Amino acid sequence: MPLSLRTLNIKQKLTLVMMLTICAVVVLIGVFFLAYERIQTRDQMEHEIKVVTKVAYSQIVAALDFNDLSTLSESANSLDYDDTIDMVCLYSASMALIVRSRPSELDLEPCPEQPGAVERGFHGDKYYFMDEVVSDASQVGVIFIRANTDYMESLIQQYFYMMLTALVVIAVASIGIAMILQKAVTRPISELADTAANITANSDYSVRAAKHSDDELGQMVDGFNAMLNAIELRDLELRNHKAHLETKVEERTAELKSANQELEAFSYSVSHDLRSPLRAIDGFSQALLEDYAESLDPMAMSYLERVRMASQRMGGLIDSMLRLSRVSRHELVLQPTDIAKQCLEIIEELRERDPARKVTVEVQDDMLAQCDSTLMRIVLTNLIDNAWKYSHKHSAPEIAIGKKQNAFFVRDNGAGFDMRYADKLFGAFQRLHGKDEFEGTGIGLATVARIIHRHGGDIWAESAVDHGATFYFTLPV
Repeated sequence: MPLSLRTLNIKQKLTLVMMLTICAVVVLIGVFFLAYERIQTRDQMEHEIKVVTKVAYSQIVAALDFNDLSTLSESANSLDYDDTIDMVCLYSASMALIVRSRPSELDLEPCPEQPGAVERGFHGDKYYFMDEVVSDASQVGVIFIRANTDYMESLIQQYFYMMLTALVVIAVASIGIAMILQKAVTRPISELADTAANITANSDYSVRAAKHSDDELGQMVDGFNAMLNAIELRDLELRNHKAHLETKVEERTAELKSANQELEAFSYSVSHDLRSPLRAIDGFSQALLEDYAESLDPMAMSYLERVRMASQRMGGLIDSMLRLSRVSRHELVLQPTDIAKQCLEIIEELRERDPARKVTVEVQDDMLAQCDSTLMRIVLTNLIDNAWKYSHKHSAPEIAIGKKQNAFFVRDNGAGFDMRYADKLFGAFQRLHGKDEFEGTGIGLATVARIIHRHGGDIWAESAVDHGATFYFTLPV
């Protein structure tokens, strides 16, 4: 639909449709009558010329028989009785011109030398008529008449102006009638549109549209009001659910706050109440080993060493649990972070801690991310430390750190793991290798997954046994 029609309201569109329809009908009827009148006028002209010719036929026959030029001239002039006939030419049997009607000042064209060469009928704005003059079954001459269509064209022009006048009158009358009758159609639609606009502006679904008839417009109003009833009920239900949800949220928030307080109290208890006995166990075991080493047999010494190792491992588990709980409570502070720089610092710390290890490390340049720098350092430390740890049995250990598309990765060529157990990787205290193979608490990857998920990212791994492992993680752009 053209843009100009889209800007019209329904009343203007209905008026335009009625006007165009009526004008089209009037024009079509006028064209039909003009064509019909043109055909009728031509037939009438042709008939009149034939009648006039027949009236003068007997006089022309007698004048041709006696070669009476005076009578023939009078007959020709009598046929040329008005402005419609331009010329009348009388020929002998041998097609020699005898006389023609008196030429007017505007038409001095001579008669045709061969009237038979001119085709009978209408040609442009002229009409040509030719008839043989017969006496006693033999041709004695030829009558040739040329007429113009000026009078016929003037009549058609009058009809055309009458049609235009009728079109204007009908158009004016139609506008008046349309403006009166269209109210029955446009009023309900306009009121319905105003009601919809009011509801949209105020979000008041209690408003109802007025019904004025039982036709299709009335059915549309009933459907609109029924829709408003459904929306009003649903809106009321949503408000009730919202109020109930807000109450539930407040309750859950209070419960979560209480749980966090209990978790903090538990962490405090673990940090202080459990550490003291563990330190005592480890300390007294060490004192026995140092002060009574000569009095103890090798088996007792071995038992004491196991006690110390167990207490130290228990202390490590407590530290890991505390770090995991602190990760969940840490408030995210997102800022531009140079991932490559952090990786290089962690690698340098590992080399200082284990200078005997010769590990080939490749770190991709220009790795930037919008994240919490402190928590990201924990993620990278755990992943790189795992790669460093699980590749120590390889003769030529290698570690690669980089970014592919939108995912960061840490790859090693170490022990790897069976992908059938990949779903256990990021669970707390889940280990895919025995303690006698590789040390660890099973908390590191759980901490990494929790940090990545808090950032809104994802983490996964790909590996094969004895062919290394690759850990991928994403961060929102």
